[in-house]
Amino acid sequence: MPDISPLTDLAAAVALFRTLGFARREVVGLAYLGPERRILGLRHVAGRGGRVDLAIRGVVGDALAFGATAVVMAHNHPSGDPRPSERDLAFTRALARGLAMVEVELLDHLVIAGESVTNLRTWG
Repeated sequence: MPDISPLTDLAAAVALFRTLGFARREVVGLAYLGPERRILGLRHVAGRGGRVDLAIRGVVGDALAFGATAVVMAHNHPSGDPRPSERDLAFTRALARGLAMVEVELLDHLVIAGESVTNLRTWG
């Protein structure tokens, strides 16, 4: 198995998800990380009609299935505006709470639009 560099900082997370910024429809990317922040699994979910329907229980289930201790989430704004919506902020708070219930940390949620990135949480 190839050695995968750990996702140790915001720059590494942005590099991992950079291509989302140029997608024509909204896409969510999730990186599930182990104790040393090595990537255990990735999932991408494409949206329809300008939004992505992503269930918190699905993210929590994936985290448990991968044996993850942390998650980094990213999604794009095809509009070109990297500012998070109220829905983005509310989902981030709810996801962080849901993951914390199973002792998994949400390290960050990135909103990517073209070359611009907004991170919704401070990198831990």
